[in-house]
Amino acid sequence: MRLPSSKFECPRCGFGVRPGEEQCGRCGESLKPKANQPIKVNLGSVRMDSRKEEERLSLGIRSVETIHVARPDTTAQLKAEQLERKERLLADREKKLNALARSLDERTRSLDEEPKERPVDMDELRSKVREELTRQFEPELDALQSLLEERESELQEARLKLQMMEAGEALEETVDPEELAKITDEILRELRKQMMEPPEVQDVGVLRTYIPRLDDILDGGIPQGHLVLFNGAPGTMKSTLTYTILHRAAMNGTPGLYLSIEQSKRSILRQMERMGMPADAVKGVLKVADIKGLKEEMADQEGNWREIILQYIKKEQKAMGFKMFVLDSLESFKAMTEHSFARQDLKDLFDWFKSLGITVLVISENVSDEYDESNQGEAYLSDGIMELLMREMGDSRVQRWIRCVKMRGSNADARYYSMFHNGKEFNLSLPLANQPF
Repeated sequence: MRLPSSKFECPRCGFGVRPGEEQCGRCGESLKPKANQPIKVNLGSVRMDSRKEEERLSLGIRSVETIHVARPDTTAQLKAEQLERKERLLADREKKLNALARSLDERTRSLDEEPKERPVDMDELRSKVREELTRQFEPELDALQSLLEERESELQEARLKLQMMEAGEALEETVDPEELAKITDEILRELRKQMMEPPEVQDVGVLRTYIPRLDDILDGGIPQGHLVLFNGAPGTMKSTLTYTILHRAAMNGTPGLYLSIEQSKRSILRQMERMGMPADAVKGVLKVADIKGLKEEMADQEGNWREIILQYIKKEQKAMGFKMFVLDSLESFKAMTEHSFARQDLKDLFDWFKSLGITVLVISENVSDEYDESNQGEAYLSDGIMELLMREMGDSRVQRWIRCVKMRGSNADARYYSMFHNGKEFNLSLPLANQPF
């Protein structure tokens, strides 16, 4: 009888053994087949299905020399599994290559279907250039028109005098016709020359601060395009004064940007609202920015802090077109940017601000009784200086004083004025040394 290949037992103890083992692992019985001896198999536990009653039989099976057991070829099986895995990998790669091929075909078709660039319309281009030139040279044309009207008025007056001379009327002063013709010819030549080469006309207006008495001290206001330092010790209300100038200007339609490197935006807005300047009154016209917001908006920019801050200012100037800008403060900017800021570096920074065509107010804490060019180059490179200080009076009284140290292009009042804030606005007056406010 052939034993099933799935199960082998020790004939002595019934312990399971593997095909090919020569000795039982439990009792030590030899599993080698004995030659010329019958193998007894107890089939009493085998249940035979038949129509007759079940019987327990003992059968004698002739002896066999060897029992052939089929063992799986593990090496071939492992190779088959490896080949199967490689086939799966090749199938996956083939799928990916097919997907890339389809994507490439789609991109090729989309490029073929894209409309070709529209040819340049020369008439439209000429129209745009003409509008740009008109906008750029409009101030010059206005100035030339005014000059032309003035010259025409003088020419008309000269012609009237000439007509009166021809009519024989008496004149208080005689006019030589040749001289008149010569003057007229010179005027016409000058006009033609100016029409060919229009003179540059620069706006030399001023930006009013709308603070009582301060505009009078500054001869009407801060000249447009100036860079003005507001120097002062802590507590002299430099930030409040510069913010007030921006807030008043924004109330009158002039957009501005206030950049604080030390304080947070929330703190500044809360402080200025307590001083009578709510942010809602100038929403969209005046923007307050801090370093935290600047980091978030310029997260994708690379470079040092100096370049990032200047890029942010230029981006905001292009976006909202502000005309006034406050930097709070210059010392914090120097420390933040880790730059040496020699005299030439400061000049480059101030020239960069001026290239934007805006009015810049810079808060500085570097103040001394005598300005030293080697230590305070900003005082010499700036267009204006407003000095704020705390003046100790008698009876333990302290007054805040302000004066205009310099203001280029302006006949400013250089005297000291006392300055105080009543909770809503600033008030300036000549200091009273022996009288309280």
